[in-house]
Amino acid sequence: MPRKIKNKTSAKTISAVKKLRNSLTAGSAAKKSSAKSPKKNAASSKTSSRKNAGGFHGGSYVTPKGNVTIGIPAFWTLRQTNDDLEVESPSRKTSVIVTAFQRENGVARLDAREYLEHFLHSASMTGRPNGGKSGPSRAQSRFRDPEGDHWQIEVLTNGDTLLLATLNSSLPPRSHEPRVGAEILRTIRLNGK
Repeated sequence: MPRKIKNKTSAKTISAVKKLRNSLTAGSAAKKSSAKSPKKNAASSKTSSRKNAGGFHGGSYVTPKGNVTIGIPAFWTLRQTNDDLEVESPSRKTSVIVTAFQRENGVARLDAREYLEHFLHSASMTGRPNGGKSGPSRAQSRFRDPEGDHWQIEVLTNGDTLLLATLNSSLPPRSHEPRVGAEILRTIRLNGK
């Protein structure tokens, strides 16, 4: 069943993720042995016991497979489709979307820096992105799009599974909701291996 887009923020984030998927597919044709498009990992999720998650009051959400954990602040909305998890602020001006990809057999281990570069290459932005921590297992960046929205991107991988987490907000970055959104990004864990 197709997912209905309820607000501008979600539609823009989903559009950027689709562009990443397309660039990954195009990259796989060019680099057959090392950059094939990872296969989508469609995982459902369920709520675990409520805990204080990383500096805000709320709970932790763990997929049934137990491979992904994300913090959910009180009063924020959690939605899940077969494609992604979305945590949205009460004002609907800030959201965090997490999409999972799985490495195909015969493809080199996934590198967070490579997939962050693919995302930034396809994203619509004003100026140059600000770099953050960067390593093979976790990479991040921030930028502003032409409409003035603020983005923070994190890519996490254990070599076999890759999580693309996007924070998008139409509020100034020092506002309360974007700061809580950044805290949500810090709570995301790729469990196992």
